[in-house]
Amino acid sequence: MVVGVGLIINPDAGKDIRRLLSLASYVSNFTKVELGKRVVAGLDAAGVGEIYIMHDNYGLGEDVYTMMHGSTSAKLSLVETKGTGTVLDTLTAAKKMADMGVKAIVVIGGDGTLRAVFKACGSNIPLVCVAAGTNNVTGAYYDATLAGYAAGLVACNKISRECISKAKSLEVKVDDKLADVAVIDVAVTVTPYVGARALFDIESIRYAIFSKGEPTDIGLASILGFIKPVSFESDEGYFMELGGGGRMVKAIVMPGVIKSIGVKYIKKLNVGEGVELPRGAYTIALDGERELEVSKDNSVEVKLTRNGPLLINVGKVLRSISSEHHVYWDELALREGSSNGY
Repeated sequence: MVVGVGLIINPDAGKDIRRLLSLASYVSNFTKVELGKRVVAGLDAAGVGEIYIMHDNYGLGEDVYTMMHGSTSAKLSLVETKGTGTVLDTLTAAKKMADMGVKAIVVIGGDGTLRAVFKACGSNIPLVCVAAGTNNVTGAYYDATLAGYAAGLVACNKISRECISKAKSLEVKVDDKLADVAVIDVAVTVTPYVGARALFDIESIRYAIFSKGEPTDIGLASILGFIKPVSFESDEGYFMELGGGGRMVKAIVMPGVIKSIGVKYIKKLNVGEGVELPRGAYTIALDGERELEVSKDNSVEVKLTRNGPLLINVGKVLRSISSEHHVYWDELALREGSSNGY
């Protein structure tokens, strides 16, 4: 049976307004194409039979296809999208890949890109995100070759399922109806309109709900990371009220930007628990992207669940392979030692 894996490159990742407001790196199209080529090489080395690459308006996927076509054992195919140049293209490609029966998807982008892929393909397809966005809490900082190799090994069922973990998610309900979902954090700002989608005005945030936050994270998750570190594996999350008059916490809210944030109140949430937000005119950001506008007439609840994406732990995959090799070489050394009288 031919094993298929999807590759989605977000051409807009790493290019938003936060480049003007922080020291975040600009991730060029050239860099993303090179990352994509490395992912393909890794997938091929793992034994993947077919690689489906998202076709985007910038031609990044097409460049990867053209440059790697004929140089791999795997068959390469382009997946057409709606050609909108928006997140709809990512949603379309991820849904098509899921329908094609891919065994894993590699995402080149940031937390927002992985969230979009997860929303479209569901929580049963293993994902790995190659960090190429502003905030990369879900991103792998390993070389893209290794990320592709790890995803390929998982897809080809050559690795224990212990190398994959089910992340948490945050379900946002407006008037008791599911409105959207986040993987890392939900931020409620007093700005009454979406405007520039990228969340950068930290002072406007009144409430934040987290599924994860560790000291090594950058973005809103950094706030939780320096107070109550929580991993994806933990069954906990936290709700916070932010603002003046609270205990000040230094957090790395954007690359190169360290701010003191006032935390007025913090509450632990267990998986399955939700929190109802005080009513008001808000904009709600999901994983750093403003998405929803609500008024004081709307009720808003955020619930912590274990219905998040399946995430491939690249480090665990590679260490698993290393452990298998250790056993083989140890046995080989014993046999050779015995035959040579050592």
